Amino acid sequence: MIGAGMAGLAAAVELAEAGDELVVLEASDGPGGRVRTDSVDGHLLDRGFQILLTAYPEAQRLLDYDALDLRPFAPGALVRIGAAFHRVGDPLREPTSLLDTVRAPIGSPLDKARILALRRAATSGDLAELWHRPETSAAERLREAGFSTSMIERFLRPLFSGITLDSSLGGSSRVLEFVFRMLSTGDAAVPARGMGAIPEQLAARLPAGALRLSTPVAAVSDSSVTLENGETLSAGRVIVATGMTEAAKLTGLDDRGWRGVTSVWLAADEPPITEPMLVLNGSGFGPINSMAVMSQVSPNYAPPGSSTIVVSSPEIRPGLVADMRRQLASWFGPAANRWTELRIDEIARAQPTHPVGHDRTGAIQTGSGIWVCGDHLRDASINGAIGSGRALARSLSDAGAG
Repeated sequence: MIGAGMAGLAAAVELAEAGDELVVLEASDGPGGRVRTDSVDGHLLDRGFQILLTAYPEAQRLLDYDALDLRPFAPGALVRIGAAFHRVGDPLREPTSLLDTVRAPIGSPLDKARILALRRAATSGDLAELWHRPETSAAERLREAGFSTSMIERFLRPLFSGITLDSSLGGSSRVLEFVFRMLSTGDAAVPARGMGAIPEQLAARLPAGALRLSTPVAAVSDSSVTLENGETLSAGRVIVATGMTEAAKLTGLDDRGWRGVTSVWLAADEPPITEPMLVLNGSGFGPINSMAVMSQVSPNYAPPGSSTIVVSSPEIRPGLVADMRRQLASWFGPAANRWTELRIDEIARAQPTHPVGHDRTGAIQTGSGIWVCGDHLRDASINGAIGSGRALARSLSDAGAG
């Protein structure tokens, strides 16, 4: 197995617990792929802003949520419009948010009724049926649902951009409905000790010695793996569970492109907001898409007497961070200029694109006899990565390989 990201770990856990002998080769110094957490000056920093949607069915099947000690965000969001923040909640799950939500200037009363209609559509039927519905772009799906430009630009675009990194809303309408279903039926949450706790939990379920870190691979065949140091390992079968670009280099599969993100991690003496809520930029200008005070979601994200803030933009460009800092100062005043910069994450390969017409195979065997799994073969989410890995394990079991 090449790659100890979420797909590779999911496949490895399933195969190991079914009795297969395996070795997992990981190029970096820790498991998780794009899902990692680092400690910087006592602050926990994920690799970019990340969340776990607790309704993810594949995550529910594989992960021990109690052991992760999940800490949820409050439903809804604080939306910045003009010179103020407006609370937009989920009145079906949090009835006390109804009045604030009705008053929020994000769209007409009819728009807010259409949110309920979209919710009903997204949560109806079983999940497998959702992935076979007629498909268009996410933007077209929202227009077909009758949402006004104001509702899309002030709330729906920043909300879904924060999760899918698709600020154009040009990706699949099925992804949009899937995300809305997950938001409607579960929480957005993080493990108490950061998102890296998720792959660490899976890696701990592997047999001792099965995971080899800092072991980059140069080439593969159906029966061997050549490491970058020149060593060759024989294998009964080879599984490539890397990111899309690495899989393309090793196997010749298509690399259809990525969505990137810039996340700036900041430390403040006082939290700029006290609720554990996602903040969205609904103003229509400025580079910021979203902000969260992670230490209000889980106090472990910051040392005592400090707060940990992450601000994200679906852009990577020179001058972006300075523009983001200026926008923060316009929101929170001069105090924002005193927030200490902990780290800048410029992640060009944050999520593989999921265009209209993408075939969600989950896992495949290439013409050269190599097995491949990853979120790029399903959908760009933790659920998609885990589901792809588990689909691979099932394919191998069905084929009688083991």
